[in-house]
Amino acid sequence: MKNNKNLLYDKIIFFLLSLTLIIGFFFDEDSAGSGGFIADFNNTWGYVEVLKDSLFVLPSKWVMHTPLHFIILSKLHILIEDQYLIRLIFCIISISIPILFYLCLKINFPDQNKNNLLVLASLTFLFPSFRAGAIWANDHITALFFFLLFLIFFLKWIKKSNFEELTSNIYFQLIFLALAVYTRQYYALIYIYCMYIYFKKFSLFNFLKLSLIVFVLTIPGVLLIYFDPVLLTVTFSKKIQHAILINSSILSFYLIPIFFTILFLNKEKPSIKNKQQFLFILIAIVIVLLSSFFFNYNYKLGGGYFLKLSYLLTNNEILFLISSAVGLILLFNLARENNDNILLICLLIFGFSSYQIFQKYFEPMFFFIFFLMIKSNISAIFLKNIKNIYFLFFYLVIYLATGIINNVYKITKTVL
Repeated sequence: MKNNKNLLYDKIIFFLLSLTLIIGFFFDEDSAGSGGFIADFNNTWGYVEVLKDSLFVLPSKWVMHTPLHFIILSKLHILIEDQYLIRLIFCIISISIPILFYLCLKINFPDQNKNNLLVLASLTFLFPSFRAGAIWANDHITALFFFLLFLIFFLKWIKKSNFEELTSNIYFQLIFLALAVYTRQYYALIYIYCMYIYFKKFSLFNFLKLSLIVFVLTIPGVLLIYFDPVLLTVTFSKKIQHAILINSSILSFYLIPIFFTILFLNKEKPSIKNKQQFLFILIAIVIVLLSSFFFNYNYKLGGGYFLKLSYLLTNNEILFLISSAVGLILLFNLARENNDNILLICLLIFGFSSYQIFQKYFEPMFFFIFFLMIKSNISAIFLKNIKNIYFLFFYLVIYLATGIINNVYKITKTVL
């Protein structure tokens, strides 16, 4: 009876948080960037209009992303003329993202309390980039939808002990991940990780068969990049120091509350070797110091929460550099738990190396990756105690509140 009562409370939490998303829609909320998602929607609507008549239109005139999301919107636009109604339908459908996340959590943590998993999945509604993307019909949400469908099949497959056969499960993985890539090209990074896992699990013959299927799925993307190469060049930059410092800082923002609860609010703690931690701290400091000498990123073009906060509070990069070092230390701890984590973390750090890096790229994608793909005892320990999840809840509420305040008063646009 107690579990049923708790489940009822948790369903109420999910319902209330989903309701805040609908309320945010009617207030035209854009808590992620002082009008950035609104501008994205308005600037790309012309592309949606053009796609109604022809699918063979290159996207770079309107957007630097792969076009599947806009193709889907254009087909919906044929049925529904009202732009506002299309946004509302998209916003309502976006509520499926936390639901899919919950289904993935149940697969990945079959022994964990289902109530805890539901509350954690509900926290998706508190991420500003998720909310703004859902409210303003952004391709970020469509890509997450396909990514989570991929993860459902991937997690079911990875839990199996027999990896000899190429089942339909594998084909669904490849298809849904391809759809994510054709919505947002940076999901190709996940393809690299998957091919590494497939190579480890399958025989050489089956791996080659998989590779052939992947090759076929990439043909439309290769043609798209051939005719519109800016889609590739805009994603990567040679200034690796920017990627290291900014991406580690952004990831630290999501990891800090999780590690804080584990280390200071939990009785159960992960095994920590002092000598190893000292080495991690030393390496992180050296990397940050060396990278900072060549760091000349324009903080007005994104850079993440801590970079903006650093300039707001101190008018310099000190707080930002500290967050980068903390991020590297925490990522080193995740990497040490499993070799597969090393590749995944490197892809996240170096894969987002554009001349402009925004926090929205990782939100809530990294939240999903941490709990569903990174192999770590940290996530399992964190989920055992509902107090940990409530602490993260209040952390994200404060984060969302600062985003809304920034959206209303345009602090980062007028002060910085």
